[in-house]
Amino acid sequence: MLPQRGRTPTRARAPDRRGFDTSPHALRAIADRTPLAYAATDTSREEGISEMSAYPHLLSPLRIGSTEVRNRVMQTAHAKMYSQFGHDSQRDIDYQVARAKGGAGLLITGNRLVHPTSTTGNQRFMWAYLKDAVKTNRRLTDAVHEHGAAIFEQLNHFGGNATSDSADDIRVLWGPSNVKSPSYGEMPKAMEREDIQELIDWWAHCAELSREGGFDGTEVHIAHSYLLHQFLSPLYNKRTDEYGGSLENRLRLTREVIDAIRDKVGDDWTVGIRLNLHDYMPGGLTDDDAVAAARHLQEHCRIDFVNVSAAGYHNIHMAMQPSDEPDGYLVEMTARVKAASDVPVFTVGGIKDPALGDEIVATGKADMVAMTRALIADPEFANKAAAGRADEIVHCIRGNQGCIGRIYKGFPVSCTVNPVTGREGRFADLPPAEQPGRWVVVGGGAAGMKAAETLGKRGHEVVLLERDAELGGQLKLVVKTPGRHMWNVVTRDLKVQMGLAGVEIRTGVEATPELVAELAPDGVVVATGAVPSRSGFSPVMPMLDELPRADDSRVFSLWDAIEGAPGIGRRVVLLDDDGSRAAAGAAEVLLDAGHEVHIATRWNQLLPFTLGGLDMATLYERLFRKGLTYTINTWATEIGPDAVEMVNIYTGDADPSLPYDSVVVTGQKPDDALYFALKDLDLNVHRVGDAVACRKLDHAIYEGYLAGRELFDPHERYIYEGELEREEATLVHGD
Repeated sequence: MLPQRGRTPTRARAPDRRGFDTSPHALRAIADRTPLAYAATDTSREEGISEMSAYPHLLSPLRIGSTEVRNRVMQTAHAKMYSQFGHDSQRDIDYQVARAKGGAGLLITGNRLVHPTSTTGNQRFMWAYLKDAVKTNRRLTDAVHEHGAAIFEQLNHFGGNATSDSADDIRVLWGPSNVKSPSYGEMPKAMEREDIQELIDWWAHCAELSREGGFDGTEVHIAHSYLLHQFLSPLYNKRTDEYGGSLENRLRLTREVIDAIRDKVGDDWTVGIRLNLHDYMPGGLTDDDAVAAARHLQEHCRIDFVNVSAAGYHNIHMAMQPSDEPDGYLVEMTARVKAASDVPVFTVGGIKDPALGDEIVATGKADMVAMTRALIADPEFANKAAAGRADEIVHCIRGNQGCIGRIYKGFPVSCTVNPVTGREGRFADLPPAEQPGRWVVVGGGAAGMKAAETLGKRGHEVVLLERDAELGGQLKLVVKTPGRHMWNVVTRDLKVQMGLAGVEIRTGVEATPELVAELAPDGVVVATGAVPSRSGFSPVMPMLDELPRADDSRVFSLWDAIEGAPGIGRRVVLLDDDGSRAAAGAAEVLLDAGHEVHIATRWNQLLPFTLGGLDMATLYERLFRKGLTYTINTWATEIGPDAVEMVNIYTGDADPSLPYDSVVVTGQKPDDALYFALKDLDLNVHRVGDAVACRKLDHAIYEGYLAGRELFDPHERYIYEGELEREEATLVHGD
């Protein structure tokens, strides 16, 4: 197998509930922001500045059609996989209530499907057409309204970007044309006139159920490669009848859906759209088309808002971009739609700084600021901003591990930096310690810091010992890799939270068994993390615990590569057993330093585990442009004197050897010696994170949180499937 080189082209409520009026915006230019602007400490408390002075535009009220919202902070529709049998479960209610209690002005449900032909391959979506939808919706909307937020229901049809397979039968997909889904590879039926009319009727009926169910409005989804967007986009719509061709024709179905909804719900109820700003594909919609579409719908329909987004299933990573892109990456395109609109326009795009949100509104570039992932990370975002506590916000890092990455695995959404997300029914309250005592936490990485913070907030006296001069653990390596600069806020945020919890932090201290014992702790949490390995071991070659010559001076660890260790030669072979962002980061650091890099991986795809976090396409483009070459389905049998000897893992035949000046090997192992030494002292000791087994950041933070709650017994720490969805887990009426 020859080395491969790849390239990717690049109803209004009573006034006493939300009785606010809209104030005009002052116009001024948005200043360029550094990626870390949101991490700056807010000083309003010390200076006696009220929040309305700090963020007066973001926190001002707004009228959207017949709906009044208390501020401009919103959460867009996003899949969470919390539903049960097509309805909101208690888990979804608890999740939404936490964001309403946290001060958000507007919440939009995840998409609710309007017709049985909208099949997704995932049974944890909600079906808006069910007979008992009104009853179940009322549980959600009443709970959200109790805490002062407004909530819209998003109605959608997946169209051809779905699968014919449902849970128990086979269904024909509907689409504008016989164009295969870029994600599922299935072809939909080109909808006939009777199909179109049936869909319109069902969509309007679902909106009527939305109103009866207590929602404040309906959002019609015309984005992200779903059915109405498929009719709008030339990428999918190849029709030659009145529903194809011109922009006006391609918008016809959307107009007919909105008109039918208005016939059902009347003009005293809020109806708006989710609109793609750009398809980011040759031949697809551009921002010029988005401006024209928004203008056309406002002229020919009664819509009350335009909520923007971008991209679709051709390039889903562009819709929910990882940390590689700057905050607010869609704001300027949003401003074009806003300038052409007579209704409120909502923007989105990795915004998590209240100051940036305030500027966006102040400049008139948008009327509402979607901070969806920011609210996943910290549901108290708005309350903290309003109270002058912006420095206490826990920031989203757009790593997409705990949210989108879990969906790709078929699991409900949580959050890397917030273990409570999606688990509010179990963890919303942090109980005080039954017997406050003295705890020692060893290790200042993410797991240790989270354990220390949580123990401290529960009333324990906590001492954290860290060997290095600075906290952060492997996060200090992560932030040195391209596209991960914003991850430094994980350490920053945890330090803030530990300060609030009264944790004593001792850096530059080597924790020995003797030192820990001298501190006379009631409990110890060992979070000593991992150490790099250069063995080259892979389970595809289990007979080799260590590759021959793995101890050669020309063999380096992944950590060495990221830190720029001296002695790394020009030609580098990177043996990747991980398939992760870590390997990608090391390769890019080396490429940027002028090295030639060839990745040899045992996986059948380059960096396969970057797909779930939506990193893959972005990484491919950068790495290939910088000259990366690679070989898949291969592994090393020996690090020879001048070349790495390779074998095809499927055939067992020799692959071409790879000449090198240096070899970089992925691999880590737990740093667990202290843990076992403390166990021998018969201390109350527990370990978390990589010190148990080397995994990801969300695993480390979650385990640190469990340790902080002293949940060590398996029967207490494990959450069983369906437990959080049950009504008895309710937090609706409690604090």
